[in-house]
Amino acid sequence: MADCYWITFLVVLFCLVGAFDASAGDADPLYRACFGQCKETGCAGETCFAHCNTPLNGSSSNDNWYLKEPLYLWLKQANCLSDCQYHCMLQRETERATHGFGPVKYHGKWPFKRVFGLQEPVSVAFSALNLAMHLHGWLSFFTLIYYKLQSNADETTCYNYTSLWHIYAFLSINSWLWSAIFHGRDMDFTEKLDYSSAVLLLGFSLIVSVLRSFSVKNEATRVLVAAPLLAFTITHILMEHESLCCDSCFSTSNLVNLGWNKPSSFRWKLWTVVVGGGLAMLLEIYDFPPYQGLVDAHALWHATTIPLTYIWWSFIKDDAKYGTSNSSKKDE
Repeated sequence: MADCYWITFLVVLFCLVGAFDASAGDADPLYRACFGQCKETGCAGETCFAHCNTPLNGSSSNDNWYLKEPLYLWLKQANCLSDCQYHCMLQRETERATHGFGPVKYHGKWPFKRVFGLQEPVSVAFSALNLAMHLHGWLSFFTLIYYKLQSNADETTCYNYTSLWHIYAFLSINSWLWSAIFHGRDMDFTEKLDYSSAVLLLGFSLIVSVLRSFSVKNEATRVLVAAPLLAFTITHILMEHESLCCDSCFSTSNLVNLGWNKPSSFRWKLWTVVVGGGLAMLLEIYDFPPYQGLVDAHALWHATTIPLTYIWWSFIKDDAKYGTSNSSKKDE
């Protein structure tokens, strides 16, 4: 009987959490009326959408028009539900502004102005720049490893962490690619791919930090260290606890990196990335509405990571030079 009481308590608790988690804009009766009408007619006020087909007379009530859109429109992400939400939100925000009220969130998001069909154009641009910086960093690292530090004798390098940084580069590029796509159009599958890619990147970053900070070179030991961390990351992705995993991996990785014993000539780069990344996270905590409907705290956070990414890859290359130099001296 006690178990039944606990189960009932947890169910009620989760329902209450879900209720409190609803955005203020979603609960607005005028917004809900506009959205409801738009789902029925394909028009948000005086704005109608040519690609929305209203149901024919005599059609089944279960055959909603917004569930039967042409596939090519769905692939372009120009679906009717998204347009209904967007235009009803704009109309409601215009009405609120005329009465002196500030913006509120709708479906968990601040009201943004679309540019060329992109929901958060500034975040898309900064995500693309982050992707470009990681691609540039990886290519320069690739050139350094295989063309400048390569041993002519056996065509290999003495740096023991090359493969790890290649995987890190791939995960980074993948993560920022899905970040750009997600901010371009927020849909269920783009959101899940964005969050899961970010979690996987942070989880692997923690693995690399541990292996490099403690100079783990033995393959068997690497597997023993990486296996539980990888399992932790994948479990949180499957359980959709991305936020908790991101915070844990990011904080732990920074603490581990601070113990990375490196020459003072380039240690400042590591400290700049760790401290700068920590300060940049304050933008995620201090959330504010988008300025002019374009730039919010999350977009500014993406902007701060661009120079930090350049410094980070510069540090990785310095570490490769340092590791190769030490290995060469030991061989002598």
